[in-house]
Amino acid sequence: MRISAEDLCSLTTYTHMNMRPRIRSEVICYVMAGLSRDASRFVRFKYAGDRSRRRGVIEDLARRVWKRRKKRNTSRSLLITPKYIWDLAEVAVDEANSDGMCGRCNGKGWLDTGLKRIDCFSCFGSGRRKTGDIAIARKLGVGLDFYRLEGKSIMERHMLGILASYEGDLYNAFRERL
Repeated sequence: MRISAEDLCSLTTYTHMNMRPRIRSEVICYVMAGLSRDASRFVRFKYAGDRSRRRGVIEDLARRVWKRRKKRNTSRSLLITPKYIWDLAEVAVDEANSDGMCGRCNGKGWLDTGLKRIDCFSCFGSGRRKTGDIAIARKLGVGLDFYRLEGKSIMERHMLGILASYEGDLYNAFRERL
């Protein structure tokens, strides 16, 4: 039985968009036995909908990034506190878990007014929701310049990279074990 990266959506809960047949739970347990603890926790959170794993994923991510930042020990890194790293990890986990669809038009890009269709005024017709730098800086409670100089690179390079590597580990486990 071969499973592609597209078939990961069969791990998620049933929706009207997901009409694919389910993968048996024994197969999933067999595949996940080859993952690390951190990767398994993230995969359970993202694909199985286990919300109780969210805090553990954030803790692991913040701990890994804080260790890496402590080794650098530059004067600019002294402004970054463990709480800031924790808050960045929360934002990164939410970004990695989001589907990116616009909440107002549900990814269609247009709204039906009854008389005609108009472009969605939230996503401007793209159907995709993008969390901008201003919204993230506001959520973190820091200035936009500080976020762009320090936080953005930490979140995009380190945190989202780690979470993407967990998904890569899952894909490799599927390839090797099935």
